[in-house]
Amino acid sequence: MSTPTSGTRRSNAAYRNVDRLFEDSAAQTGVIERRYTIAGRSVLMRFSGAAMLDRIGAAFAHLETVAALPIDAQPVLRINIWDSVSTGAEAPPVLGGELAGDSSGPIYYFEEDGVQAIARWNTLSVYDSVAGEAWYWAPDAAEMLSWDWASPMRMILHWWLGRDGILQVHGGAVGVPTGGVLVVGRGGSGKSTTTLSCLNGAVNTGLQYAGDDFVAIATQPAPYVHSLYGSGKLESHHLERFPNLLAAVANPIQGPNDKAVVYAERYLPGVSTAGFPLLAVVVPRVAGVRDTRVVPASKGAALAALAPSTLFQLHPPHPDALAGMASLVRQVPCFTLELGTDLEQISTSIVGLLEGL
Repeated sequence: MSTPTSGTRRSNAAYRNVDRLFEDSAAQTGVIERRYTIAGRSVLMRFSGAAMLDRIGAAFAHLETVAALPIDAQPVLRINIWDSVSTGAEAPPVLGGELAGDSSGPIYYFEEDGVQAIARWNTLSVYDSVAGEAWYWAPDAAEMLSWDWASPMRMILHWWLGRDGILQVHGGAVGVPTGGVLVVGRGGSGKSTTTLSCLNGAVNTGLQYAGDDFVAIATQPAPYVHSLYGSGKLESHHLERFPNLLAAVANPIQGPNDKAVVYAERYLPGVSTAGFPLLAVVVPRVAGVRDTRVVPASKGAALAALAPSTLFQLHPPHPDALAGMASLVRQVPCFTLELGTDLEQISTSIVGLLEGL
């Protein structure tokens, strides 16, 4: 497990400026510290002022470490977080070269001497693997894109966990303490419908929620799911199908491409979990009939549902990511979840699957 080297700094001038800008901001606003346990590792998040904590803190609330730790206990990762509007801080420099952009603008990527950085969706993420330290900046906490503050700092967690052989994957996960399932599929496949149906039915089924869109997976010594975010995202036209979740929606829908962000703990305190053993991979498919069925799926079909979207969304992909995902689907049984229109059957079908494994 990687451990930070206290006080280590890089010589790259642009990288030094990012660190300086955070420290200047923190000197003006003060620092609010929160400690979390992510994938069994201690992470210290240092917020300059309250704006970014208010914006992204709920995504990690279920992972917060509330027990007192020894004063000299060192986190494995320290992340410094701030925005410019609430703190008056200068915007950090753009690092690296431009990649192909998307509808939110250009994307820039930088890598040098163990330091990685990406500017995307109007935020900047920087990670120093030698120092065990990272920086995350947004122009304005209040204007962050909803899908970014629902699952923030994905790239930092991707780079950091990958060094220990833990893969961040595009998928959701639900289960019980003794084990659960990884739900994978491209956009529109029913992945979010599956995980949020399980959240919606958790009172009756006892299922716990580890995530909707991104989770972390360890394949050794045995497959295990680690939760990253206690949030879920739902198409606005699907909200009427989950009226019980309306009170847990954190954002107004801003447009046709925006999604409702739901925090699991706001819906049902205690429903979120830090993780569980992984017992199966499930590939949902909208069947268009009333009843939900679980049928065996091939390893190839499960890998095809998992790998492309994971590799596409995380930059750069971990060198061993494809091999790791292939190892995962070889180790556990794989199933197709043929989704019916009776949403209550989705969660009970998952429970029935787990009971039979």
